[in-house]
Amino acid sequence: MTIRTLLLGLSLTLLSSRYFFVRAQPPTPDPRFGLVQTYDDFAAATRLNTGFTRIKLYWDIIQPDGPNDWRPANVPDPLIEQDLAAGREVVGLIVRTPTWARNPTHPANDPDQPSAKDVPEMQAWGNFVRRLATQYQGRIQRWIIWNEPDVWDAAHPGSTWNGSVEDFAELQQVAYTNIKAVDPAMQVYLAGLTYWWDDNYDRPQYLTRLLDLLTAKPDAHRHNYYFDGVIYHLYYKPHQIYTVLAEIKDTLHRYNLGHKPIWLAETNAPPSTDPSEPPHGEPLFQVSLAEQAYFMLQVHALAFAAGAERVQIYKLFNSREHPEDIPPFGLLRGDKSPRPAFEAYKVVTTYLAGFTRVNAFFAGDVTTVVFEKPGETITVLWNEASTPRHVTLNAIADQGLLVEASGQTQPIRPERGQYVFDLPPASCSGGCFIGGPTYLLVEPGSPEQRQPLAVQATVTPTPTPRPSPVEILAVSPRRRMAFLGVNLVAFSVALVGLGWAWLKWGRE
Repeated sequence: MTIRTLLLGLSLTLLSSRYFFVRAQPPTPDPRFGLVQTYDDFAAATRLNTGFTRIKLYWDIIQPDGPNDWRPANVPDPLIEQDLAAGREVVGLIVRTPTWARNPTHPANDPDQPSAKDVPEMQAWGNFVRRLATQYQGRIQRWIIWNEPDVWDAAHPGSTWNGSVEDFAELQQVAYTNIKAVDPAMQVYLAGLTYWWDDNYDRPQYLTRLLDLLTAKPDAHRHNYYFDGVIYHLYYKPHQIYTVLAEIKDTLHRYNLGHKPIWLAETNAPPSTDPSEPPHGEPLFQVSLAEQAYFMLQVHALAFAAGAERVQIYKLFNSREHPEDIPPFGLLRGDKSPRPAFEAYKVVTTYLAGFTRVNAFFAGDVTTVVFEKPGETITVLWNEASTPRHVTLNAIADQGLLVEASGQTQPIRPERGQYVFDLPPASCSGGCFIGGPTYLLVEPGSPEQRQPLAVQATVTPTPTPRPSPVEILAVSPRRRMAFLGVNLVAFSVALVGLGWAWLKWGRE
């Protein structure tokens, strides 16, 4: 659906206001917007104005043969330097135990089958992370310790950790104290957790069990409980992600740790219907190319509204690096051609970078997320129903810019102080968990000027019958008064009629 058919009753006269000069991307990338592995295509990452990236540093590759071995080159320094030169922050993720460093007496480690998932000997682990932090001091300031230890099924290809949650608490404590010994300003984060590996099997959440252990350690308070932030990997369903992040925030508050930041460090809705690059196997969910693009706008809007400090897309470029990567995740295909989600991500970083406040509002099937920037308000809207929704929105200014997920823009004006939209339905390729076409309304001014927010959504029937009272009231103050006036007259006529009938029947 084009913008011309999307908008009802709006003047689409091109605006000559100085506000609508061609927008340039911010000169400095916002570190809250990330992509995994930007080194796969630096030029594309720069076009997307990505603020941070994550690299994996493998212990078993850096020290393959013993504690005196040192080969920190699984991500070569020139690649790190290119990210830094482009203004992107590099975050280091440390994983994998070399055979020589495994704890030979630990019951979780099979003595006959050494594995990179094995619990290490903690002295060797501490020495390694301290040396690694020293190696990258001044270049990497944020560290993530391990990856998805809550995947408890050792036979699953996503399994990375043979140890218990008690073992992981020790791993985290040792890493934290050794990294902080190199530079107290470095930040050390808990491993990215999946949430669903516990939730789907009615197990207590890994984060809760881990916090029980970390907060009980002697001197834990003095050491900031051995972590500076929490990380989650959540996919596919923007509203579900919003709910889970809110639950995580509540969990931290229960431990009086509500000040700790939360990162959504992996997210995406990889398409299952890309004819140029189909999945490698049966995908978990059915997602169209268009839905992946809409997901980009929706997940950033809702994750930030739920309190996430950073959001990172997994990932920039497709590969078969991981056996669990059945769907092709990348914003770029393997041949470097961009998917629609590439342009949608560019819309996110172009218009939302630099925001200072964000709030989400829910009106039936319509979600509205309002971002505030200095002198500017960006309202993100979409419909999650399988039928259209008629929406009115109070205007902040007498002009705005409508932005589609494709990056196409259209200057618009409100009518009698309101914008009126017919939001297209969600396509519901594999269930209505991703909303329909998603739009940004960019206006000069503060959200405080829109009092109240007054998002009103009603079903748009097909064909459209005469407007109902609710629809009339949602359109404009003038029509509200007309509606009330008509109904007062009708009410008066009805009263006169009833009085006449009563007198007539009474006399008979």
